[in-house]
Amino acid sequence: MAFALLLPLMFPQALVVSGYRSPNDPIWRCGLLIPRAAIGIAMGFANVNFLPTMFDLYGASLMSDQPHQEIVVYDDVRRQGGGIGVWLGIWSFCFVGSMSIGFCIGAVIIADLSPAWGFYIIVILLAFFLLVNVIAPETRRAPYRRSIAQYVDEKETLKRRVARGEVKLHISNDGPKWWFQEVWAGLILTKRMVFQAGFFVLMLYLAWLYAQVTLVILFLGALLSRDYLWNPHYVGLAVLSVAIGAALAVPLSKGNLFSRSRDSPQRTDSMTMKHSRIRWTSHMLRRCIFTLTLPFAALAYTLSAQGPRLSWVTPTVFCGLVGFLSNLAIAECVGLIMETYDTCDLQPGVNQKHRLQSMAETTRRRRTNYSSFPRVCAGFFAAQGLGFILSAAATGVSGDVTRAVGAQTATAIVASILLGLTLLFIMVLFRWKELQVIPTNAFGTKKGSIAWGETAEDPEWKPVIIGNPSGKTRRMNLLEMGSLSRWTEIRKLNKLARS
Repeated sequence: MAFALLLPLMFPQALVVSGYRSPNDPIWRCGLLIPRAAIGIAMGFANVNFLPTMFDLYGASLMSDQPHQEIVVYDDVRRQGGGIGVWLGIWSFCFVGSMSIGFCIGAVIIADLSPAWGFYIIVILLAFFLLVNVIAPETRRAPYRRSIAQYVDEKETLKRRVARGEVKLHISNDGPKWWFQEVWAGLILTKRMVFQAGFFVLMLYLAWLYAQVTLVILFLGALLSRDYLWNPHYVGLAVLSVAIGAALAVPLSKGNLFSRSRDSPQRTDSMTMKHSRIRWTSHMLRRCIFTLTLPFAALAYTLSAQGPRLSWVTPTVFCGLVGFLSNLAIAECVGLIMETYDTCDLQPGVNQKHRLQSMAETTRRRRTNYSSFPRVCAGFFAAQGLGFILSAAATGVSGDVTRAVGAQTATAIVASILLGLTLLFIMVLFRWKELQVIPTNAFGTKKGSIAWGETAEDPEWKPVIIGNPSGKTRRMNLLEMGSLSRWTEIRKLNKLARS
């Protein structure tokens, strides 16, 4: 439906840019901006469905192939689907490299044709992908998307509700009756995700990565067209280096230099979490290496952007390096969101074994049909939305900033901001606090510790024990201590934190 709405919205914009229009005429300006705002809304709804579709196919957990901090449990619901594999790198490439490819195509179009042809080409592409979406099979069968489910409330009354609202069912016991209730539930869940200190830093870092890639593309285009006097199609080909660099990073998300699958997994989670020695194979060290390298790569591009005194190859290569490292960093951020906020095996649903004895009474009565990952999606879309806002702002002010302080100084400022956010991001990922995740009397008995002033013990209650722990505590970072994180959810089920 979103693609169908996009088709007619392209023609008013094509008519506006088909000839010279006065920039002071508000009619033509509204004719360009209003359809673009509508396009943003339509593409937002389409984008919200694309990522859950990938999760339906491949899952949203790093448990899928080589579990991190846990042993292999073959009937774990998080192992369903095809696993993370290389699709995470491809998704990150679409996030980073698409801007470079779009810039190149646009530069080639305006070199010999009217700008209106760009919108006509988009119409052709939209028609093709609309056909693909119509004939492609659904990733989730209709009975699981349009079913009416029954549940028993606190008064032992049998009730029915629509079971297709995944997000609202994730935060309440009743499904939505209208589509806007699901949208509002998504906004509430997104707000809850943003109001976590650790995730807020991760969101800023991911959004600024996207904005920096946009600025680097614009600065390289301005440098080659103004100082080197290149034609538009040559400028577009040079900017394509960002997409090439991002494409080279795609295989590294699948069992290569930066992947955990080349290293033999630890037998227990405490061997990973409590080992005092930092090895070069550790995740934290690898994250520090390529995240800290990224702002310095942007700084190297700044130093190489000196105009004709230096060959055009040098800034172009450094732009490709920025695309390469940005793809790695974005894939790592999305992986962290999945690893930290995937709670599909801790929530009631038809796609997993219920932990009924560990759930609250109200939650125990629920039966949901969702198989997506609302927290992961809400977190990623919050970061992506902020990235789009910063990228749009960067596009609007890049020309003024370049003319005011110069391209080199502007790029240096952007790299300095990224360096500060990188240091803050690394601090968020550092595990500094040790928290109890397993009740005191969990091992060897059927009863766990009762917390928060409870006076009576539930004889049927059992604690949740994840992985192969050799202790009751776990070192956590600020991201994992968030109110919606996986480990906070486990602590709530184990009555070690407030529900």
